[in-house]
Amino acid sequence: MFERRLKVLLGVLGFVMLVILVRLVELQLVHGSYYRQQTARNLLRDPVTLPFVRGSILDRTGERLVYDAPCWDIRVDYSLFALHEPRYLNKHVKEWRRRHRSQHAATNQEVEEAVFTEVEQMWHDLAAFAARVSPVTEEELRARGQEIHDQVERVRKKVADRNGFEMDVAEERMAHTILEGLDQRTQVAAQEYLRRYLQMDVDPHSGRAWMHIEPAKTRAFAPHAEPFAHILGRMGAVSADDLADDPNEDDPLARYRANDRRGILGVEYTAERTLRGRRGRILKDDEGVVVEDEPAVDGQDAALTISAELQRRLYDLMADELRRIPLASGGVIVVLDVATREILALVSFPAYDPAEFNELYPALRDDTERLPLRFRAVANQYPPGSIMKPLVCLCGLNSGLITVETEQTCTGYLFEDVRDRWRCWRVHGTDTRKAHGQVNVIKALRESCNVFMYRLGEDLGIDTLTSAFDMVGIGRRTGTGLPEEVKGINPTPGYLAERLNRPVTRAHARLFAVGQGELSLTPIQVANLVATYANGKWREAKLIHPEQEPPEWILPGRPEHWAAIRQGLYEVVNDPTGTAHATACFMHPRYVLCGKTGSATAHPRPTSYRIPYVDVNGVPGEAIVPAGSQNDAKERFTREFPSATFELAEVEKASTWPPGPPPPEEGEHHAHAWFAGFLQAADGNHQPIWSEEPRVAFTVLVEFGGSGGRVSGPIAQKIASVILEIFGEDLNL
Repeated sequence: MFERRLKVLLGVLGFVMLVILVRLVELQLVHGSYYRQQTARNLLRDPVTLPFVRGSILDRTGERLVYDAPCWDIRVDYSLFALHEPRYLNKHVKEWRRRHRSQHAATNQEVEEAVFTEVEQMWHDLAAFAARVSPVTEEELRARGQEIHDQVERVRKKVADRNGFEMDVAEERMAHTILEGLDQRTQVAAQEYLRRYLQMDVDPHSGRAWMHIEPAKTRAFAPHAEPFAHILGRMGAVSADDLADDPNEDDPLARYRANDRRGILGVEYTAERTLRGRRGRILKDDEGVVVEDEPAVDGQDAALTISAELQRRLYDLMADELRRIPLASGGVIVVLDVATREILALVSFPAYDPAEFNELYPALRDDTERLPLRFRAVANQYPPGSIMKPLVCLCGLNSGLITVETEQTCTGYLFEDVRDRWRCWRVHGTDTRKAHGQVNVIKALRESCNVFMYRLGEDLGIDTLTSAFDMVGIGRRTGTGLPEEVKGINPTPGYLAERLNRPVTRAHARLFAVGQGELSLTPIQVANLVATYANGKWREAKLIHPEQEPPEWILPGRPEHWAAIRQGLYEVVNDPTGTAHATACFMHPRYVLCGKTGSATAHPRPTSYRIPYVDVNGVPGEAIVPAGSQNDAKERFTREFPSATFELAEVEKASTWPPGPPPPEEGEHHAHAWFAGFLQAADGNHQPIWSEEPRVAFTVLVEFGGSGGRVSGPIAQKIASVILEIFGEDLNL
């Protein structure tokens, strides 16, 4: 019985083994080729990433202002940035032994020293080549390598925190850009000069070389791009914050990598999501068969509201005008479409050639007198001076404190027994203060009477004034989206108490009523304000064509109030007693220029600091550091003299701009020169047709220019001519 059962069991086992054997034969001989192919498909090679083309930035007519152009980048394998880590050092040690088989008896320490020596030589050679094409030092190249390493480490940490365990990230298997933007001639030279490192492997199994010269793209600029430098902005390497806060973190083809570049200033920053595309990817199996092919998606173009022709003409105009004004350190022109608040021109002078920024940077950084890196139109805030007077008058009319007919007496002084302050403006070339006599709203604007405004501001009070300032956007950004744009200062009682620890006094209201004191506006805010004077509406300014129109609101004011304000602005330029009549009166058969001058008191600003120090050997010295603030001077000195010590209390200004007092004819203080105005349709008698809404408003500012009427008035007249020349008498914007 037992033997029979055993035979049955052995028979069953034999049958099972036979079935298995037959199946193995089938798999190996009949279907073997198929399964080998499937296995090979599962052994995928490293994916090939396909780059995208970044979108162009266009002007309002479609002219390309900046676009992607082909170039070459020099990239270094990540392992060379992380050579201090054992896993990467061991790879290079193994590769060194493979390349130097004749020295197989060398100890590990000797080999490691040899590897470090080779890497040091690579940095020396790379820096020597880089010096041919850009002003970059070996220290800067090494710092860039360290930055790449630190960024990749942050990525590793973030991935580990998310997954709960350590793992390699894609950036560790990549070569990272260390020198970019090589042209055809330079990349050929690089192939020869750096050939040794292009042929040296990190790991022979991976086929990765120490260094690569690969096709890439760089931002190229239209001819005569200097007027657009600040607007277009700049590209830069992604930061650790960019990697940590990436909105596309979950998309491996859209997210930032440590090797990427992004917009960091200007429209390149503001329109980053529009301009940036999405990488493509090709996956191949071990036999080279494509198993996935996802094409790259190029970025979209960003269309600006700027007129390239107007921008260039006005930039050149400002350059010509400032050559005649010795103390002027810079200037701004902003032109707006009154109805839409589209920015037609946004001139900040001086600027620079964006195509040569890297080469020019040291000189640009050290030019603390003219500050060519400053985007003055949006990043600088200034006291607006008399530009605020129309708004203050409107506020007084709306509140009922004054009427259009209300008159006050100006003797040149607010207080007859106090002659050293609260005065009207000084008659040019004399010590006499202007006495305007009987003054109403229109005359106060036409002749820019300070005494009238002091009294009105005092009656209105700070709460009412700052509420009116808020109504026209002071203390808020205008809507450009530019990262450089600042808010200006609306000096509310809360601001004075919290920021400056100052109590509110009647003097504050007087100062704010004439656009002085803590009140500060950017030039683009002033342009938007005068556009509001032109049509009675406030809305955000636009630099990039949006998908939907921003909201607007109508300012309060009865028709007769607005009529008085605009009549005053008309007479500033067109009445013989107006402050800009002699310099800005614009004779045109179809238009008159209306506007307001402003001369805002300005204090000299520092341009360098003197820092006494003691070096590492105890030897005292003194450095003159170009800087616009004590903090900037301290940071730069510490960076350039890391071993020296100094006392912050001993740091003092070494120079300022302007370097001395104003010319005698300009009075006691330096001043910024303003003009803000708009073109108003006129009849055959050169009288404004108020029923037609103005099309164009603009402002011009000359830093340390002095009198707004004498300096900015003539420029305003020329700006009006250029606008009509470009857009025609019908102002087809």
